[in-house]
Amino acid sequence: MARFSVIITRDVTESTIIEVDVEAEEQVEDAALDKLRDCVDAEWRLDDGSWNQSDVYVTGIDPIP
Repeated sequence: MARFSVIITRDVTESTIIEVDVEAEEQVEDAALDKLRDCVDAEWRLDDGSWNQSDVYVTGIDPIP
């Protein structure tokens, strides 16, 4: 009988909050993404319910000698 180590993955989503000041609403998304790129300490949190909403899938199989 062969033995294997199997990595099983599920996708989750995380969110962070970025506050921006802009001249027009059309600028909000770009301004937020720009600010996030420059941020080194953003606090990400797992979205409610995210951890158990995704189907699982195999991402790696390694034989165990």
